[in-house]
Amino acid sequence: MTNTKNGVFLNFTEQELAIKLAHNLKPLIEQQVNRILELKSEDEDSPLKMAEAINFLGLSRTTFSKIVAKGEIPFKSLNLDNPKAKKFFLKKDLREWLQKNRTITINELKMASNGKTQS
Repeated sequence: MTNTKNGVFLNFTEQELAIKLAHNLKPLIEQQVNRILELKSEDEDSPLKMAEAINFLGLSRTTFSKIVAKGEIPFKSLNLDNPKAKKFFLKKDLREWLQKNRTITINELKMASNGKTQS
């Protein structure tokens, strides 16, 4: 004997169903979004050590050091007079650097040229 579940389908239009569903899901979605934003804001304020920042960006230590030396990524230091002093980085700054230096995808290039490919 198999155990099956029976459901009742009500006669709703697509629009009525969407409105009812949205009404019931809205508080749950708002709660989740607020929770994520709270966690993100806590996460943004926590400084990362150099090794953590390197891992976050997926760069080699040498490349990361060169970028920091050029002043492209801001950092906090325990001793600004000593270049070898520990440095700390904010995720917000790392994300901004990533955004400025990201590689454009082929699809983005195609969309920028209105779908026309160059020979």
